[in-house]
Amino acid sequence: MKIRTCLVIFLVCFVMNCGCQVISWIKPMGGGGITHQSQDSGENPLGLYKANLVSSEHSVLDTFKGATRYQIELKIDDNLTSVSGHQDVVYTNQETTALDQLYFNLIPNVGGDYLKVENIQVNGKPVTWVMVFQDSALEIDLAEPLQPRAVLNISMDFSETVPDHMGGNYGLYIFQDDILALDSFFPIIPVYDDGGWNVQDPPSNADMIYTDAAFFEMQVTAPKDLVLVASGVEVNTTEEEGRQIVTFAGGPQRDFYLAASPRYQSASQQTGEVKVTSYYPKEFSDSGNLVLETTVKALQVFSRRYGPYPYTELDLASTPMQAGGMEYSGAAAMALGLYEQGNTASGSPNTVFLEYATAHEVAHQWFFNQVMNDQLEEPWLDEGFAQYLTYIYYLDTYGSAVADQVRASWERYWSAADKEPIPIGKPAGDYEPNQYAAIIYGRAPLFILELEKKMGAEVFTHFLAEYVKTYRWKTTDTQQFKSLAEETCNCDLTSLFDEWWAVN
Repeated sequence: MKIRTCLVIFLVCFVMNCGCQVISWIKPMGGGGITHQSQDSGENPLGLYKANLVSSEHSVLDTFKGATRYQIELKIDDNLTSVSGHQDVVYTNQETTALDQLYFNLIPNVGGDYLKVENIQVNGKPVTWVMVFQDSALEIDLAEPLQPRAVLNISMDFSETVPDHMGGNYGLYIFQDDILALDSFFPIIPVYDDGGWNVQDPPSNADMIYTDAAFFEMQVTAPKDLVLVASGVEVNTTEEEGRQIVTFAGGPQRDFYLAASPRYQSASQQTGEVKVTSYYPKEFSDSGNLVLETTVKALQVFSRRYGPYPYTELDLASTPMQAGGMEYSGAAAMALGLYEQGNTASGSPNTVFLEYATAHEVAHQWFFNQVMNDQLEEPWLDEGFAQYLTYIYYLDTYGSAVADQVRASWERYWSAADKEPIPIGKPAGDYEPNQYAAIIYGRAPLFILELEKKMGAEVFTHFLAEYVKTYRWKTTDTQQFKSLAEETCNCDLTSLFDEWWAVN
């Protein structure tokens, strides 16, 4: 069973002439009814999602007509810990081979026996299915092979009892302090690639989501006093018998996140077409505004350098957790404990952690959401670049002196593994307990800086923007990354990759 360890924090606290303090925080990583549209009706099934995208991104919907669509009706009981739902999934086989099976990941079960499914049907008929990989996935045997370009309609009911205590998976899936955090709370289809379906026994570290870009329509029925925070945008809301019924639409994206609390208040700021909103208990308004300001600055820096943030909204919710933050598509959850200004961790102010963590999670909107890689097999590709972009945030916001201290913090992080030249390219489960965070959050971004030095800063920035553009909404791997880098710089990077990345 995958049990994520508690956050380990290595600090570097200092004050520059600019007045900025920086530390090296990193998570070991962190109504109206559903509109059911027919695949064959002639209607554009993705028209609903224009509201979720900035105007320059509307045309991308034309390239996603075969993407998976999730239509979910979710009910949150008055006790806020009992959650149930029904989901209809339209799945098109976009591979070149026929599929005999279909898998759904049940990620809450990585931390405990929380998510249960029943009444599974394919094209309206009951099917044979089993729980596999320590109950973290379900396997559906198809009556007939699903041919390329053929479509299935899968339906199922699910229910869950959300834990009220910190458990596995950093406590990201929890109800505590009157805050409900629903991390990866419904069955979701993993990537199928050259190696087959990406399902396995979960390791003791790393993030589990590895999905193709998809579309999510989520109708939430909940107590009316709950403030809801969700991926995507609100497209409809009504009230019935004292309960709110709110429909959200999000996509293209990798997952769907939901948090809720009667304690939440919010602050918002517009940057271009994007509305950024920070949610927090009212007693933490100063920290809530820090998160808001950091997010806006980070969005501006990353959009300018690496291409636009695609959505009209980005929401950040303060939730209980054992990490510093966690990324989701169009949303992020930030550790509630860091919002307590005046408190310290190892002698450093919480505000220092919170700014770093926020910039890091915003960076994942590029490396995780827009460009997806297998986080279990090659965790360096998303976490290493989220670290690097955080360095860029400090460079562009506060200058090179502060950014250099961020780099120095990675050296200290690597020291947890005695600065051994352990390859950054190993699967998450192959690292020893003291190695994973040290290598993925310390040595990996140091390699990226060496790569930037080799290629030249200007060429590297151009390359990274091209990398995002080339693999946007796709899945990628290290070899594709290396090939495009060499093509961009017209140079051979093999020796550098052998030194830092290669697994003997």
